[in-house]
Amino acid sequence: MPATKGLLFKRYIRIELNLWQRTLFEIITLVVMVLVIFLNPIAHSKKLLYTTTENEDEQSIVSHKLQDINILSRMTDSKREKPKYILAFTPETAFTTDVVNKVAKTLELSSTLGYDSESEMQNQFDERTTLAGIVFNNLHDEGTPLMLSISIRFPSQFRTITPFLTEDRLWITRCSGRINPVRDRAKHDKQQDIYIREGFLQLQHQVFVEWYHRLRTDVITTYTEPHVEVFNILMQAADEPCSVMSVAQLPTFLYNFIYLLPFLNIIRNVAAQVEDGVMVHQWHYGYSFGMQWGIKFLVLFLKMSILGAIYTVMLLAFWGFGGREGEFSGIGTIAFVCFIILYTVEIIITGMVVAKLFANPTNAVLFALMVWLFMYAAFCIILERYWDIHKYYVFFILVAFFNCQMHFSMSLFRNCIEEPDMVNTIDFVLIFTSAISSALIYLLILLAIQWRMPGTFLSRRVVNNRPRKQQDSDATVVYLGKAPSFQNFEFGDVGSVEFMRLRHVSTSHHETERKILKNISMRIYRGEVYVILGHIGSGKLTLLRILAGLKFPLRGSIFVMGKIFVPRGEARRMLDFRFDEHGLNKHLTVEQTIDYHVRLKLSPSDSDRYEIERRKWLAILDQHVESRRVRVEKLSAGAMKLVALCCCLAGNTPIIIMEEPTASLTGREAQMFWSIVHAEKENRAFIISTYNVGEAEHVADRIGILSMGVLEASGTPFFLRAKFSSSVDLVIIKKPHVPDQPITDYINQVIPNIEPENEIGDTLTYKLPVIYRPRLQKLLIHLEIDSKMLGIENVKVVGAELSDIYMTLVTSFRLQQQMIPDVTQTFKYQVVSKTQLTIQRMRAMFYKKMINTAPNVWPIIMIFTSFILVAIIARLSVLLDMPKERQNSIHIGFKDQEDVIKNMPRLQDCGYIDIRSAVKANKKRSVDVSRTFNDQSFVCEKGSYRNDLKKKNELSSFGAVEADGDQHLNGYISQDIFHSAPMMLNLLQNVMLRLAYPEDKDIVVLVENHPLPTQLSRKINVLDNKIAHIHVPLVVGCIIPLTVSVFVIPLVEEEICDVRFLQHMAGLGLKVFWGINLFWDWFTFFVYSIIIVVIMSLMGIGGFGFHENAILVLLLTIFGLAALPLTYLVSMYVNKSIIRAFLVSVLLQGVSGLVVYIIYWDVANSNKIFFYAACMSPGFSLLDGISNVYAQYLEQAICKDKCEALDTCTKENMDEEVPNCKFDTLFKWASPGILPPMVYMVVSALIFLMLIFWIELHRREKKFHTSRDLSNMRTATYPFDDGDVADVKQKIAEADNAKAKQSVFLVDQVEARVPAAGKRVHTVSFALNKYMSMGIFGPRNSGKSHLMRQLVGQDGFAFGEIYVRGLDFKFDLESIHTYMGYSPQHQGLLRDLTPREHIRLLCMIRGVPEAKIGEKMHDLCLMLNMTGWMHRKCSLLTAEKKQKLKIAMALVAYNKIVVLDEPTCGMPATTRREIWNILRYIRYCGKTIIFATNDELECKILADFIILFQDSEMLAIGSLQYLRYKYSHGFYLEIRLIRDGSTLAESEENLRKDVENLAKFVNFLHNRSELVGRLNNWFKFYVPVGHIVYSFLYGSMEKNKSRLNISDYCIYQADMISVVAQVQETRAQLKHHLVQTEGPLPLETAGPNWGRERK
Repeated sequence: MPATKGLLFKRYIRIELNLWQRTLFEIITLVVMVLVIFLNPIAHSKKLLYTTTENEDEQSIVSHKLQDINILSRMTDSKREKPKYILAFTPETAFTTDVVNKVAKTLELSSTLGYDSESEMQNQFDERTTLAGIVFNNLHDEGTPLMLSISIRFPSQFRTITPFLTEDRLWITRCSGRINPVRDRAKHDKQQDIYIREGFLQLQHQVFVEWYHRLRTDVITTYTEPHVEVFNILMQAADEPCSVMSVAQLPTFLYNFIYLLPFLNIIRNVAAQVEDGVMVHQWHYGYSFGMQWGIKFLVLFLKMSILGAIYTVMLLAFWGFGGREGEFSGIGTIAFVCFIILYTVEIIITGMVVAKLFANPTNAVLFALMVWLFMYAAFCIILERYWDIHKYYVFFILVAFFNCQMHFSMSLFRNCIEEPDMVNTIDFVLIFTSAISSALIYLLILLAIQWRMPGTFLSRRVVNNRPRKQQDSDATVVYLGKAPSFQNFEFGDVGSVEFMRLRHVSTSHHETERKILKNISMRIYRGEVYVILGHIGSGKLTLLRILAGLKFPLRGSIFVMGKIFVPRGEARRMLDFRFDEHGLNKHLTVEQTIDYHVRLKLSPSDSDRYEIERRKWLAILDQHVESRRVRVEKLSAGAMKLVALCCCLAGNTPIIIMEEPTASLTGREAQMFWSIVHAEKENRAFIISTYNVGEAEHVADRIGILSMGVLEASGTPFFLRAKFSSSVDLVIIKKPHVPDQPITDYINQVIPNIEPENEIGDTLTYKLPVIYRPRLQKLLIHLEIDSKMLGIENVKVVGAELSDIYMTLVTSFRLQQQMIPDVTQTFKYQVVSKTQLTIQRMRAMFYKKMINTAPNVWPIIMIFTSFILVAIIARLSVLLDMPKERQNSIHIGFKDQEDVIKNMPRLQDCGYIDIRSAVKANKKRSVDVSRTFNDQSFVCEKGSYRNDLKKKNELSSFGAVEADGDQHLNGYISQDIFHSAPMMLNLLQNVMLRLAYPEDKDIVVLVENHPLPTQLSRKINVLDNKIAHIHVPLVVGCIIPLTVSVFVIPLVEEEICDVRFLQHMAGLGLKVFWGINLFWDWFTFFVYSIIIVVIMSLMGIGGFGFHENAILVLLLTIFGLAALPLTYLVSMYVNKSIIRAFLVSVLLQGVSGLVVYIIYWDVANSNKIFFYAACMSPGFSLLDGISNVYAQYLEQAICKDKCEALDTCTKENMDEEVPNCKFDTLFKWASPGILPPMVYMVVSALIFLMLIFWIELHRREKKFHTSRDLSNMRTATYPFDDGDVADVKQKIAEADNAKAKQSVFLVDQVEARVPAAGKRVHTVSFALNKYMSMGIFGPRNSGKSHLMRQLVGQDGFAFGEIYVRGLDFKFDLESIHTYMGYSPQHQGLLRDLTPREHIRLLCMIRGVPEAKIGEKMHDLCLMLNMTGWMHRKCSLLTAEKKQKLKIAMALVAYNKIVVLDEPTCGMPATTRREIWNILRYIRYCGKTIIFATNDELECKILADFIILFQDSEMLAIGSLQYLRYKYSHGFYLEIRLIRDGSTLAESEENLRKDVENLAKFVNFLHNRSELVGRLNNWFKFYVPVGHIVYSFLYGSMEKNKSRLNISDYCIYQADMISVVAQVQETRAQLKHHLVQTEGPLPLETAGPNWGRERK
């Protein structure tokens, strides 16, 4: 098998090329995100906020003197408050006291207050009475210092303006000194800069003046003190208002998600292959898993390299040519390229791990998205803190999941260029060590997962080539029953070529050691379809796995072509397999798929056959697929199966193994599938498993019957009939109301001791022993002669059907006697009132919660996970702690003496000094709004500043200093650039000092604006305390989504298992269901909340006391009231997979909670509009409330520390002694109150609850309505349709309401679905009364289950009507449900409940008195033999036991109408007989039964009449025998000839002569007879006789048996699958004839007003 690496590489390349649209979208998304990062639109939008469009053309200059603070005084006067400001200072010395007192006198302040230290002044600063604090630095003696270095400390928030945005109120975050009257809510002096309005500039200058006066006394100078005047320039500035605006967090946010889409697409790509079994099939073809992962990695790496190259080029281009500050770093470039390569490796490996772990692409993508978002929300802020403190806890974050590395690396490489001093070698070591470690860890995880889960159906032992060692317990297989005789097996004829043989194969379950296969021996021959027929759980799949080499047998051996079969050897090229998965890559086209398999399977020596093979299979598929260039994912299930079949057959693969290949196909698709199989079987062997007897009989050449791991028999269908048939069936159709006893007595005159085997309606079935077959002709002649006398309409004699033989062979020897109680009366509700019934149903819901939800293991997992998360985050979030010293200082002007000497030009040499630029004081701080000077800050200009200003349209400088004569110095400031005022004044003052002391370089003035710390409760984003309030919300935000999402699991499980509908059908209303769910889950969540808070307390998170913890529990409890309904909404829409629903819920709760909260603080910068919109999310409101609690707790801790430093301060008078330490209750609306979050959560809860009930009611209403106009719709009845169907529809449509009430169950033209276009609609009509049983028969996937769900109200219908006991289905559904019992096909049970609990729950909801429930349960146990396993969980029960339980639940109240969907599908014969006995008995007791089935025997035993159903269309109606008689003309004749002769040649010659004689005889029976099957000396003929005279037929066969050398023969009619095919063929012929004679058919039928309103 040429499984070359190149072929696999080309296959993966084709996949990526077919997904070019995804790749293009990834590239476009990446480019857009990079452009957004570079262009920084948030910063530009911020600038727009500060553009003064109303003053763009205004160019005015406003002057202001610096001797008063009248603006501030007028503002306080306007508030009817007398200004009482004092001036604080530190340290308290003679010099400082003198200077400050004079300043206070000049500014007309009330007094001064000195402190010994800055911390003491900060702690005692009262912004209500104190103008500012002045900190004098570098004071060494009591005299006047030569250098004046001061730090001016104003309150953090402005006094003269109250803007709407918080960041506009603060010194540290304000971006413009210009006043916007509307935005800043200012009324007076709107043209003055904020520094002048607040009094900062006056204070700065007056302190300088007083120091300067003292200095002139100590250091004599001849320079006359000039007059200083400041001018505000009202002109738009060209520069950005402040550096804070450029620090928008959107670029950082996007860095976290720039590779998210490629990562998700990698997972979708790989998970699709894992889900569809592609890797297992490629392993079978010769590719090891390591090779597959390696080549897949290489291809994905090539694709990701394109993205990485684009990303790298764009980034380097921007860093190199984008005008960024700093020097381009070569080392940084190389490191960045290396990191992108490592990052790409990490993405691919991690994506493979997630895809392999989940397999399902949707679940894998949801999990990856959830982890990505949580990692961003939980750790992005911690990573930002790294550059401030350089602690290496972040190594764990970077290793845990790779997405955080991009954020970190971009900060690192940007700093390499812009601020190289910040970067250390250890930073590079950290990022590269993290990347390599993460890649290695996930690689090891991938290897471990691959070793543990090699693939669907594939055993680890086979992959590792380690067969299980045989133990002593394996030597002997103990049979509890009788072992099958060797005579039960038919072997190949002389000359048959054996392809495969099993010898004494046994295997057991790897955990329980329960034997699965028991001593299986079988042979597979060329040119045959071998069907393994067995019930569910019989061992079919295990046998197929052993045959396919996917599992080692416990003992025994397998031979292929006479050689021992080694799963990993060359023999595997002889076979191919398809189980439940199709093994095709969905992203390849049909043509590419066929091309790959043909190339793969043809050996190099057969290369000339490549084009022939390829064309052959494509030609076959062209008939069944739309185009060969269509992708596999766009094909229907049937087309996928056909493509998979052709892939198996490619390269002349001799052995094909398939499990239930037509399980998901419609009838037409199955016919196409089997037509290909029979066309290709000549030189091959097909091994197929199924539990459908009809399908096995229809397609098999030989059948192996498997039951409970034992191969009971094997041979051709004729062999099985001949060997195990001990009787023939005599079927008599009598006239209505004719008794059966006279007919039975008449038969006993010829054949004694015969009684009716079955009586359904007017059909009698007798089993005649095969030994009486010679007498059969005589009996038939007499019955034909006396038919009128006996009241007989028709007589048929058929051989035993294969279904009867199968039932006989696999019936368990453990069949127990059934005890069926009296069910003649429907159970009546004994609860006397609706109130008591409602109370009992509420108790039933509590009972279900206690037995299903309370013992669930998920809460334990949740608590353990919470503990782990709390521990991790508690350790990592130490980086989020509030610093002891909070520095929000703004350095102004010159930083030190050297800057003054080196950078400041001489004013004497200039007309004026223009300030052109300013730089940060501390480059290591991410946010620094300082304005300091460097060597490029000043330009010495000639001329007049005012004259130059008139020539400009915008201001390009920060300000200027100009001498106006010898005694005047003028300063000019730009209001548009905040902090330019004190910066200019600092320059002016130093210019003044240079003029006064030109030779004394030590005399300088330095100034710093150091606002007091902002209260933590304000939670400002860009301050140094920006993340102090996130500590506790971060912990809670990570835990809560997992906690809340646990509650979605039981709801989705009920939806998946149809238990929710069964409860509703039993009478459980919406109010009780959702009310009890919410009450129980809310109480449970309250308990979880207490546990979480206790865990947080033990881990030291927050350090809360009892009061704060109680408030935290309260907030969590209210959050649960809102979050639980949101979880319920998820369960209503995502209800096909528990894992998917859980992931969606976690994702929704996490995104709406922690992620939005982090985006709010980190990206949206606490935008109010964003805040109010986000508050409708319960998670966001919860975290905001917790943040308020934590912020106030931190404030209280700070105040306590301040209070302890004061001797006079106690806990009682702390609010008087310590400023800003008066704390109100948290239960208030104003910040930091928790009432807003609580109110928002309650409102959200009410909205979600109303939404739940609206959706429920809307769904119920929509169930019986459609958006299409039904007034012109007509039922699809045409001249070529079955006459009986048309008659039934016509009769029911014309019935009035009185006649409708006479039927127990009446269906009038109910549609399968309303078509999207056209006016035709396929409908079903029938009427049933008491004592009637109706079967809906059709092939798989024909729409039967949908019809059954419509009949019980689970699925709706818009066209047509249903009446049950006179009640209208659309309006009285709840009342109708009290008469009905229902058993769904596939689900209906909860895994963790026992049968006893299921029955008790349903009895309580149904209203069965609790005292009677035990008696009811006892009756059902006896009825269905369930006594021995009533205490076991349903997850541990076999399929047959689950089916029994579902039947029992349908019979809980002995309903008048029982609706069963495939009641015995795939069940063992014993179980089927038990269920059939019960159903026949309750029908005999007057109940009405409706069941769907694809089993002919089930219809034969149970149904009075059946409806043939195909593609949601009612084809025919009538009894089983009637439909056979009507549509199956003739009979099938199977004959086995005696093979004689002494040699092989003589035997062949004799057989040839016998065949010729046999052909003449069959042609004598009918000249159009045809041979439909032959296998060696076995022949199957179809004889199309219009009217069969059975007496003549059996007489002829008996007379010619010896002459024709016949060993045995069998006569039987066509099976029901053939009948359905014949009905469709007849309809097609009639339709073709009508089209040819009358032209195209109309779209709708003329006729009566179908479905009119009944009166």
